[in-house]
Amino acid sequence: MHSVPTATALARESVDPASPANVVFRYAEATAADARSAVAAAATAAVGWAASPAQRRATVLTAIADLIERRADDVAALISREEGKPLAAARGEAGKSAEQFRLAAQLAYLVEGTTYPQEAGSTFAYTLRSPLGVVVAITPWNFPLSLAARKIAPALAAGNAVVFKPSPVTAGVGSWLADVAAEAGLPDGVLQLMQGQDPEAMTALISAPEVAGISFTGSDAVGAVIRRHANGRARLQLELGGHNAAVVCADADLDAAAAKVAGGAFDLTGQACTSTDRVLVAASIAAEFTEMLAAKVRALRVGRGDRAGVTTGPVATQAQFERLTRLKESAIDAGARVVAEAALDDERDPAGWWVIPTLFADVPAGYPLVEGEVFGPYLSVLPVDSVEEALRVVNSSAHGLVTAVHTRDLGVAHRFAQQAACGIVKINDRTTGNGVAPPFGGWKASSGGAFPEGGRQALDFVTDTKTVYLNYGEH
Repeated sequence: MHSVPTATALARESVDPASPANVVFRYAEATAADARSAVAAAATAAVGWAASPAQRRATVLTAIADLIERRADDVAALISREEGKPLAAARGEAGKSAEQFRLAAQLAYLVEGTTYPQEAGSTFAYTLRSPLGVVVAITPWNFPLSLAARKIAPALAAGNAVVFKPSPVTAGVGSWLADVAAEAGLPDGVLQLMQGQDPEAMTALISAPEVAGISFTGSDAVGAVIRRHANGRARLQLELGGHNAAVVCADADLDAAAAKVAGGAFDLTGQACTSTDRVLVAASIAAEFTEMLAAKVRALRVGRGDRAGVTTGPVATQAQFERLTRLKESAIDAGARVVAEAALDDERDPAGWWVIPTLFADVPAGYPLVEGEVFGPYLSVLPVDSVEEALRVVNSSAHGLVTAVHTRDLGVAHRFAQQAACGIVKINDRTTGNGVAPPFGGWKASSGGAFPEGGRQALDFVTDTKTVYLNYGEH
């Protein structure tokens, strides 16, 4: 099932962000030769997998879902150790991942064509859907299991083989999923695991001529590299950054809005592309709402994910810790005011990558804290005079992933949903979180390619359409 690293591969390891001296998983980093071998093996395996009946593919995908559910506690503990999120959130991710595979089992039966009206005598036109062949799935560390499932499961359902390249930060979770797929009965070669981040190996992977589709979730910068080096035939599905705002109107249920905004900003230590970076609050209620948010922030407790009462884990990497520490210090130096901070758990390793959830006000206009993606547990309050002003702020961003509006006025909610230049709009809800059936995808700089993820429409990315004209007249 897995590609076998060459003897020259370097030994790498992932660590516990709550105690970085503790190694969680060791692996061999793939080389360019390994990448080419993985793609070639996947191309060979794809032929037989594509020819297998839908029932066979659905059975394997269901078995993967069953194994994830049965071992949810085990993989949640691994996610918490390797990425840092609290156990409850990690269990939720395991559950979502099983849902992804169950949905994909249904998708195996929905790789359907269409018939068309007759336009010429004795001619019948219809379409067939065929798998692309080899799909590359490159996944980030913030949702190491569920985002992998969202990419891999539909590709397998349609009959593709997959080369899976997990983040090196969560290499252990990637290996765990590949092992589960093999145990569930996925044929050898259909899922190739490629570990590490060697630049030459990555270039060899995405430029390989056999690769027909590349699905990536991660930073804008890496997305640009993939665009530059991907082979010209490969279809791209790029889910990139988000600079997300929540809007709170004067008529909103303020207590409910404060809970949703805080959840969207601080859950998962703010390390989601859909996390709330800034909240645009009607000026008439800004002071009151800021105090309500401050109370939510002070109630948070930062510590190890397996500790009772902990709501917020460490950030996942040392680079994250250093970047966010600098961002906070420079914001304060520039005049931003710290309104509230979370509490640190006493039972923690001081060497852990702890970034304290912080609520800011009076952030200077144009400052990075309110002008770019934060991707960490910081939230800024910005008063606005109207919904129209809030929309202008939201739509001025280069990104367009998700936004939220909190209001009791259905007219305002509907107008906001229509006019917000984002791929996802939440009404009276947090910016984070999404179902497995609706499409997931951003607009503008938040996306690359015309294919959102999720649900039945996931088949559009992983299949090609063929039109057939059948002339059944006498010859």
